[in-house]
Amino acid sequence: MGANNAESWSLTAQFIFPVDGPPLENGIVVVEGALIKAIESAGARKPDLSLGGCAVIPGLVNAHTHLDLSGLRGKIPQAANFTDWLRVVIRHRWGLSPAEIQEAIQEGLKESLFTGTTLLGDISGMGLSWDALSAATLRATVFYELLGLPGARAEQAWIGAQTWLASHSATPKCQPGLSPHAPYSVRASLFDLAAHSHVPLSIHLAETREEIELLERHTGGFHGFLEGLGVWDAEGLIPSISKLLEMVQATTSVLLIHGNYLEPSLDFPAGSTVVYCPRTHAYFGHVMHPFREFLARGVRVALGTDSLASNPDLDLLAELRFLGRQFPDVPGSTLLRMATLNGAEALGWQDETGSLRPGKSADLAVVPLPDRNQRDPYRLLIEGSAPVRAVLFRGRWVYDSSEAFAPGEITTGMPFTP
Repeated sequence: MGANNAESWSLTAQFIFPVDGPPLENGIVVVEGALIKAIESAGARKPDLSLGGCAVIPGLVNAHTHLDLSGLRGKIPQAANFTDWLRVVIRHRWGLSPAEIQEAIQEGLKESLFTGTTLLGDISGMGLSWDALSAATLRATVFYELLGLPGARAEQAWIGAQTWLASHSATPKCQPGLSPHAPYSVRASLFDLAAHSHVPLSIHLAETREEIELLERHTGGFHGFLEGLGVWDAEGLIPSISKLLEMVQATTSVLLIHGNYLEPSLDFPAGSTVVYCPRTHAYFGHVMHPFREFLARGVRVALGTDSLASNPDLDLLAELRFLGRQFPDVPGSTLLRMATLNGAEALGWQDETGSLRPGKSADLAVVPLPDRNQRDPYRLLIEGSAPVRAVLFRGRWVYDSSEAFAPGEITTGMPFTP
């Protein structure tokens, strides 16, 4: 990795993908300090670094994950049903020591960065990922997880959340949020309280048919699951998904996680985003996701990985490619936006990151492209198989696959030698 103390430097590559504009063949990114100074067309200047046959894309945005479950990689066979899977996850969480939780968070954090993610939304039990994420070389929204269907548990959960919010103020790289977990695990009153807390919300919603059956008829697999845990309380259930969406209508930012069985005709809050986790969706064998219908209606859709309990890795580029190969009819520009700017908008970081634009943070990922002719540059990115080569965050290279170093070791502005 080369070093240079110059404040301003530039790079070029086969394609620059700004996201909020068309791809630039042999375009140039000019970096000054921690920010992007300019995005220029080919030939505008002689760049300091030529990356050759690579794509330069904004740092990827993983809008939904659970870093504390990173110890479950490959340990849960594909479950016959969702509640069986949940039981394994709950047993795993109960058995973790504080040190093991932090180890899992660090493992997931490292993998996220090394696969090109520079912003993520983490669902965090007791908010325990805050310290690791606030010190990390990426940005994050940490969603304190709320659980509690019976009245007493819900009250205790809300006291814990208020205490946590009071002691965790937003920083330039990390901001707090709340995650009322799901309609089957959170008392209706908790959704109302969270909606008036003036922080982003993240809610697992319409993930399974059984969830909808529980809300509509108080029957099905979730009923027995909750009774078995000793937390069944019919009076605490929110009456419907539409009622929940009505409750959070005034919330500035609410992430609706999964949405596998959401009706596209629903009245979505103005500040809402559906977060689709494609490979987790496939892991559970759900029906085709309605993300294309959401997009057609103007509903924002972002991408997430979910956790290593249902996904082989935390590689958001792999999610993008998986989706692009499944749905070649969806424009590549739309898919890349779902993996970058849409997630940044959902998490409240769109002014800082999510696209390559002058004045924004110099956050980007370098991806080698296949050596072949392709009229659509997005298809080169989607149909390629090479992993992320390097990651720039706030104008500093924090990952380079050609050299072994820990995140944070590189503190200079000049890039690696390709």
